[in-house]
Amino acid sequence: MKKFIHFVPILMFICCAAHHSLQPAGKGNWTANISVGGPVIAVFGTHMPIPYLTAGTTYGFRDRINLNGNLHLLPLAYQIAGLDIGAVWFPLKQKGWRPILGLQPRLMGLASLKDNVSERFRFYPIFTPSAAWRIKNGLFYTGMDWTFPLNAPDFNEDAPATLISPFCGYRWSLRNKFHLYTEIKWQGANLPSDKLAVDYWPIGGHGAFSTLISIERGF
Repeated sequence: MKKFIHFVPILMFICCAAHHSLQPAGKGNWTANISVGGPVIAVFGTHMPIPYLTAGTTYGFRDRINLNGNLHLLPLAYQIAGLDIGAVWFPLKQKGWRPILGLQPRLMGLASLKDNVSERFRFYPIFTPSAAWRIKNGLFYTGMDWTFPLNAPDFNEDAPATLISPFCGYRWSLRNKFHLYTEIKWQGANLPSDKLAVDYWPIGGHGAFSTLISIERGF
């Protein structure tokens, strides 16, 4: 039988949505977003980001707690369903140079829709601390995704137990409650690039440089 996703690199699926839940949404408020982008790969003699597409929402459950989730749309082309859900607690609000601090645990799940696979499901717990600063009408942010694979990647049995992916970006305020996110990320910064199944654009021989763009609207 075929393995679960033996032909699909793990970095395409893990943490490929721009980060949206960076400050309290406010109890009862919610936003919707769509994000595109991903690891930069070598193709046709140049480099271009994978057009990874996600759609998601954030809901203000409490004054300092957001709930959020993202549906991963590109994997459906490979007959794989992807979803991540989580919550963010904000223990600190911005005061001067002190940032808005967010602590976000979430779980990503992948389900193979193919026939005759040896593994039907895979799950990846993720923990993301973030810091954000309001700058005029925008928001500068940075943080890191800590991913804990529960299954050994098909392409590398000796892969590290934890994948780290630092990121930073800027949220631009637009009209009519719209926001534009521009983000860069170093996905799998502790994973040697020569162990990956695809020719990503690495940084220092590790991981993959990624670019992400997202549009969000508040309601």
